[in-house]
Amino acid sequence: MLPDFVSVNPETKEEALAFLDSIGDARVIAGGTDLLVNMKRGESCRNVVDIMNVEGLNRLSVNDGEIVIGSTVTHAAISTITILNDMARSLSAACGLIGSPQIRNMGTVGGNLVNASPAADSISPLLIHDAILSIESKDETREETLENFIIAPYETSLKPCELLTSVCIKALPGYREGYRRTAKRAAWAISRLSVAWAILEDEGRFVDVKLAIGSCTPMPFRPRSVEEFLRGRTKVDPTIGEAVVMVTEEIRKITGDRPSFAYKLPVVSDLVQKALRG
Repeated sequence: MLPDFVSVNPETKEEALAFLDSIGDARVIAGGTDLLVNMKRGESCRNVVDIMNVEGLNRLSVNDGEIVIGSTVTHAAISTITILNDMARSLSAACGLIGSPQIRNMGTVGGNLVNASPAADSISPLLIHDAILSIESKDETREETLENFIIAPYETSLKPCELLTSVCIKALPGYREGYRRTAKRAAWAISRLSVAWAILEDEGRFVDVKLAIGSCTPMPFRPRSVEEFLRGRTKVDPTIGEAVVMVTEEIRKITGDRPSFAYKLPVVSDLVQKALRG
């Protein structure tokens, strides 16, 4: 049972920002698949600003290979819109794996990012697309990279008076993109491990490689030293094997050794290896 709370339902972005500025301790709901669950578990939340009906936040636009996704666009929409499957295949695939159909129809890309779970499926694909977030308050608009936005598990740089309004990514024409994860079961389960990739190849050589690892470190991350190592190298088993070892070393460097790594690291290694081999 949910605790008592006050909810407001603005219809414009200006109204939403005014509420956030005046209330001070409000929480934003955009789908509610995270916040409502946490409230049922006892999380305190006296004031809620529901932005699902705010005009314009559910729009998606494409211009010159730049894709702008409104913060209330649902996972279901992202997974089924043809142009996203063509221009950001890893993101489309990841959003199609989130939870059940009901959750995908309720959950939003903005909610997924602001919740900042280490296991959030959308984060790794957005990282390889170098996502830029538009963040607004009543007094200003600012932009921030996704890498800087998430500062700790379940913690972001978003201020109480601010609203994440859109996510901007660029298409990667010619890249081979994908997303793979492991979970306890196909639906409802969160990712235990995930890998997103975008790889540009030419005549058996890695021209450019973008990788993002999710779920096995406090925050999803890009192993940039591995990307740099692969750039320009021939696509052969020894090179791929060395890159896989570098990924696992990077994970250990971030988190130290953990008992769960006995099964997690072999799975990560397999996912990265398959991604690089194509």
